[in-house]
Amino acid sequence: MTVLLTGATGFLGSRLYEELALSHDVVTLSRRAMGSQPIVCDLAETTPDLTGHCFDFVVHAAGKAHAVPRHRRELVGYETLNTKGTERLVTALERLPALPKSIIYISTVLVYGRSEGLLLDEQTPLGATDAYGRSKARAEAVVQQWAERVGVRSTILRLPLIVGDQPKGNLATMINAIRRGYYVRIGDGLARRSMVRADDVAAVLERAASVGGTYNLTDGYHPTIAELENAIAQAVGRRSIPTVPYYVARGAATLGDGINALIGRKFPLDSIALQKLTSS
Repeated sequence: MTVLLTGATGFLGSRLYEELALSHDVVTLSRRAMGSQPIVCDLAETTPDLTGHCFDFVVHAAGKAHAVPRHRRELVGYETLNTKGTERLVTALERLPALPKSIIYISTVLVYGRSEGLLLDEQTPLGATDAYGRSKARAEAVVQQWAERVGVRSTILRLPLIVGDQPKGNLATMINAIRRGYYVRIGDGLARRSMVRADDVAAVLERAASVGGTYNLTDGYHPTIAELENAIAQAVGRRSIPTVPYYVARGAATLGDGINALIGRKFPLDSIALQKLTSS
């Protein structure tokens, strides 16, 4: 089959490309050329020209990844790429002589907007209030409404923490801190994390395209923070993780709140970070 993959140069997108290219003709759409059939386009600014192509299914993995925005431009960037970029993509697809049979949108469990959640299912209301979660929820709606209107099967994959070689974001920060010896465990470390391997996401794409629907995609096991810390420590040659009592961390986070109120969110531990580190 012929597949259109957006965001192929990203952390997850590059893994999806490797898997898809084993058995399909893959046309990539990203800001940098990737693969043998690249379309170079920035969805944040431009509607792509897909003239001459015909796709069996589309995997839309392009988007602005989750990070703490440092200024208003970054806040706006989530909406510009994640939501408006998705609108540009489906507009371009609708201009084709033949529509794809299905479209997969790579989303996130952060659309639920929960600071804590245990075994949330796909019927959980979407309550995101942060810029990233809202933009992804709106992009989901764009895909689903467009697909229903034009008769294309749609699949939404809501992902938790993605694990793979050379990870990005919070997991990379955690690994680096443990490797360098300045990471500490807060409290008992019994909060849990859902995860999914990048190559497992890639492995289900063809099946997901054939069935449609909305899915929370995890590997089915939800390790405690302590389990995750210990596994990383063992992998990087650290014997143990020092522990800080919760009440001490709470005091440091309160101090961090004050510092960040003065200088912007630059102090690494504040109430928001503490909640994330100690909630499932």
